[in-house]
Amino acid sequence: MTLKHTLILICFASTYLSAEWTNWRGPNNNLTTEHEAFPSKFSNSDNVVWSIEIPGQGTSTPAIWNDTLYITSMKNGMDTLFALNLDGKKKWDAKIGIGEEGSHRQGTGANPSPVVDDSGVYVYFKSASLAKFSHSGKEIWKKNLQKEYSITSQWWDLGTSPVLEDGKIFIAVMQQLARRSGEKAETYVLALDKDTGKEIWKVDRVTGANIESNDAYTTPLIATVDGQRQLIVWGADQLSGHSLKNGKAIWTCGDFNPTNHKNWRTIASHTIVGDIAVVPYGRGYAVAAIKMSGKGDITSKSRLWEIERIGPDVPTPTVHGDSTIVLTDRGVITAINLESGNIAWESALPRTKDKFFASPIISGERMICCRDDGTVFVCGLSKGGIEVLSENNMGEAVIATPVPHDDKLYVRTASTLYCIGKSS
Repeated sequence: MTLKHTLILICFASTYLSAEWTNWRGPNNNLTTEHEAFPSKFSNSDNVVWSIEIPGQGTSTPAIWNDTLYITSMKNGMDTLFALNLDGKKKWDAKIGIGEEGSHRQGTGANPSPVVDDSGVYVYFKSASLAKFSHSGKEIWKKNLQKEYSITSQWWDLGTSPVLEDGKIFIAVMQQLARRSGEKAETYVLALDKDTGKEIWKVDRVTGANIESNDAYTTPLIATVDGQRQLIVWGADQLSGHSLKNGKAIWTCGDFNPTNHKNWRTIASHTIVGDIAVVPYGRGYAVAAIKMSGKGDITSKSRLWEIERIGPDVPTPTVHGDSTIVLTDRGVITAINLESGNIAWESALPRTKDKFFASPIISGERMICCRDDGTVFVCGLSKGGIEVLSENNMGEAVIATPVPHDDKLYVRTASTLYCIGKSS
């Protein structure tokens, strides 16, 4: 199947608006959606259908299943899951265990986003607590990966979210092989039975990356490569495709740090369209497109293109038409043709000292970009670039990726979840 056919199928499928927003990347797993009926102009008081304070600290993106919205925070020192009706009323909350405070000024112990399916909601925290709850709030299973497998040695706050596929929940733990108090930190990929939490497989993922370049805060993706569903993992200077059945690496791709830099930790996740992976790397140094195919080390034959000096450090790239859209931390937006690597256009949002940490969302022909001072930009997209339709001040930091759903937009700030919609 060609890239053109893949894009057509994605667009066709997205016209049927799903009632579910199962993960932070959205229904298409690439930060795109056709849920586009929300207003472009709003604030923390204008076009607000409802708002609710989310106690504690958290930057996770909400997940939605049917009539319930799920969101996490660390409340009173405890990892906590909240379930809300779509009218903003709390249904229930659940305490998972003692949490761990954030280290970065904008980080928290509840950075990873919930994932949902028809059987329940799955949550993960910096404390390494991983749990599943039913949609009615019953705990189904719970475990702590630090206690069962390895201490945490990442320098900053956990960022990776769980991934669901094939009856399994996948977690990537990529960190330095350090020792602390006589314990050794492991770096690995793990698959658990989604209904019981029991281990199905666990494989090491040691890449030989330099100090802190081992640390990755990215979320894996599932993709079909050479006719086979694979878990695609990005981090520690390597992109790799893993068997869902046993976790073994089918292929690996390197050369993302040829001079072996220290401190090239990986925050921005990869984006996949068909069998092409868009990979930001080097703390904003570059972005590359990788043709995923083959077995073993595919480094020498896999690169479609690579562009320096426009890569994001934190926001994950998205997709529009036949281009990947890259938002840098400083607000520069670049559209790059997925197959050729040609730059279609480049635009920039108003620049301040503040950064863009949230990943952008493409909603129909609009793009939503959140700056960490609480400014939410809604931009129109065209073949020539962007048009800033509105600058919306939410009054406090916005780090979480926003969620367009039906005719609403859900925006999480440092303390509050806002439901944005047309004023009656």
